[in-house]
Amino acid sequence: MVRIWADVRGAFAFLTVFPIPWPGTTRPGRTFAYYPLVGLAIGAVVAALAALDGLPDGLRSFLALAAWVILTGGLHLDGFGDACDGLLATVEPSRRLEIMKDPRAGSWAVIGLVLLLLGKWTALGAVEPVRLLLPPVIGRWAMVLAVAGFPYARASGLGSFFREGFGRAQVAAASVTALVVCAAFGFPVMLAGLAGPALAWIGGAWAARRLGGGLAGDVYGALCELTELVCLIALVNL
Repeated sequence: MVRIWADVRGAFAFLTVFPIPWPGTTRPGRTFAYYPLVGLAIGAVVAALAALDGLPDGLRSFLALAAWVILTGGLHLDGFGDACDGLLATVEPSRRLEIMKDPRAGSWAVIGLVLLLLGKWTALGAVEPVRLLLPPVIGRWAMVLAVAGFPYARASGLGSFFREGFGRAQVAAASVTALVVCAAFGFPVMLAGLAGPALAWIGGAWAARRLGGGLAGDVYGALCELTELVCLIALVNL
């Protein structure tokens, strides 16, 4: 139980700005088991803000989106921007990895982030608030599946560090959590959950080809953001 609690704390400490200290684990890969749980907590805050009464729809959507960004510390948005710059560059795979490490934002990062946030803001106003629990869960599930499905593209780095202790048990635990949340909404809403494995596989395979056979940490964040957006759009029509 102590180890489980440490892993839960590690997941929240890494993925959110909640004032939870890093537990100091030497096997951070075990925290992946609880990524969808972190998504559920984020989704609860987003859903609560989206359900506020007495505010214009656009303002509620803005507050919900702002909280969504702030709670994650912009972690995945940063990865999405870097991935846009690197993956869309017409250069060699090794150069793409270098571009993704550059702290400066290029034109593709700016364009991609604007479109992503605009898409989320637009969809937020068209989705029933309680259903907003789902996209953050599915987005973080997609990250777990991508880590399991593709090798790491760099010899070292944060992504490599977080693979220590990662294995089938973490994939199974994360998948069970995500599937339970999906099932709670029933059919056909649960179909939006398919965005997780679909983008982890299709997006991950495309990115891996662009990077020479593996994925980098920025790509995991990008897949999370894209999955959330696709899940939101699917919920608008379900």
